[in-house]
Amino acid sequence: MSFAIRQPSVGWEPVPLTADGTLAVWGWFKPQAVNSVALQIPVEAWQAAGGSLPITVRLMACATGIGLLQGWTLLGQFYPLNEQTAPLLDVPLLPPPAGVDPAIILWSGDVGAMPMLAPMLDSSGFSYEAAQPVAAQVGDLLAGEDPAPMFEAIASLWQTIQHMETDVRRVRGQLEQATSKLASLNRDLKPEEHLAADNADKKDWQDARRWLRDASAVLAKSIKQIDTGIISGAGQRHRFADIIQQYVEPRRLFPGLKQAVIDFEMHHRTVKNVLMAAQAALNKGSADGERRANTVLNRIAAKMRQRRSNTRGTNA
Repeated sequence: MSFAIRQPSVGWEPVPLTADGTLAVWGWFKPQAVNSVALQIPVEAWQAAGGSLPITVRLMACATGIGLLQGWTLLGQFYPLNEQTAPLLDVPLLPPPAGVDPAIILWSGDVGAMPMLAPMLDSSGFSYEAAQPVAAQVGDLLAGEDPAPMFEAIASLWQTIQHMETDVRRVRGQLEQATSKLASLNRDLKPEEHLAADNADKKDWQDARRWLRDASAVLAKSIKQIDTGIISGAGQRHRFADIIQQYVEPRRLFPGLKQAVIDFEMHHRTVKNVLMAAQAALNKGSADGERRANTVLNRIAAKMRQRRSNTRGTNA
């Protein structure tokens, strides 16, 4: 799909890089209606490939439908598309160093206001390390532009993010409790239960245990996403907290202030999505597994009581 007709994303969405979909990245199109797309290569993809993936800026630009590329941001550095940087379009990307923003941002603009994608060039001898730094970054303020609304927007977003983080911590505790409950339910039938259950009951119990295992896996995934995902300290949270402490609270100007507003908005939506996913896992996955297990156990328990009653009647 052409980038020009894409609607802004409401959350991170998969962007296939190959026709068969075996290689994909996460994308966020047109945040805050800005002509850009933020991309992140999943950590799992780097790990599975041993830190080497055939992903280039050109491949991502083609996959996102950008026919006109103004430049891209990588490891916090903006590279305008020109004759000097064009060979970098075809240099395979490397895993981001620890503590560095992993987002890759592709910038698009109005037709006629920026160069077309450069033709395929030999990338031999070129590297991002050797590229000359660019002083002006996308998002710098114009002369005389008031930064106050941007600082206020970031501060407001951060306050909302912190409130949601409180909810995330609360839900995480509930996820742990639900995981323990599902683990206690996922057991073999006790001897008396086994004697009272018929073949249909035993089959239903095996199916219920499968539901319990699946629900537990969903809960574990949500806990891992909270603990080590993009919203955690292992992800990007420390970077946002540092921006707040060093620049936003003292209202100190810094390069890329406009881009920071977009980044905080995207992080706000990401935290919200993680919270909603955790609540869904808790409310549906956990409840469904627990309900199915208890339904079967209650039915077997009723048969146990009937069996005891029959045994007492026989012995009377």
